[in-house]
Amino acid sequence: MNLHMQNGLKIILSHKQSSIHNKRRHEKLAAIILCGGSGWRLKPDIWVPKPKLKINNETLISYQVNWLKKHGMNKIVLATNITDLIDGTSVTYSIEQRKLGTGGAVKKAAEQVEDERVYVMNVDDIVFYDPKKLYEYANSGAAILVAKPALPFGRVLTEDTYVTEFAQKPQLDFHVSTGHYVFETSIIRQYFPDEGDLELKTLPKLADARLIRAYKYDGEWLTINTMKELLNVRERLRKHNLKQQQHAASQ
Repeated sequence: MNLHMQNGLKIILSHKQSSIHNKRRHEKLAAIILCGGSGWRLKPDIWVPKPKLKINNETLISYQVNWLKKHGMNKIVLATNITDLIDGTSVTYSIEQRKLGTGGAVKKAAEQVEDERVYVMNVDDIVFYDPKKLYEYANSGAAILVAKPALPFGRVLTEDTYVTEFAQKPQLDFHVSTGHYVFETSIIRQYFPDEGDLELKTLPKLADARLIRAYKYDGEWLTINTMKELLNVRERLRKHNLKQQQHAASQ
């Protein structure tokens, strides 16, 4: 009798867990892309807004939207001051009439999010992982994707004025923000400014309140702030796409 009841309890729990899993799988996952940058640091080589930069066969914003959709994000809001970033009706626009800063831009865009949680990212920060991992890691609060940066210069080790070793662009032993976050919308309403930067006004408050957790990412992280970095992103994504095509062909 007890054994039968225990088995029955296990079956009931299994169905309950399956129901929760299915609910999470079918919920409407939302994301906000901060894409109002004009790309001044790329001038005079490039004169188009940063979201419209050509990345091989598509624009930067198209790449990021497709990346989010591939991983199940089906509600995507563009926080921007430009109205013609991408063709079609696959995104929603949150247009800034004046500069609101990254924190104000997120708060305004979040008004169009119905879910209790939203993925937030910079358009020019490219990572290679499943964003749902950060979405789930946030639990009830906020989460930030962090990575160890590489020194942009070669490191020279010395001893008694003699050079003992050269190290090319070593990885530094601390973490920085990759520009990818997840926030509960209730936290956005309470802590985000109407105008002001997320990095200066919001993140320190969340850290003081112990409301934000760090998810350590050890994969490749690409940024676009200079012409050299743009050329590197084009080459890295071309190789990444080629690798994916070769993997699909071998299946």
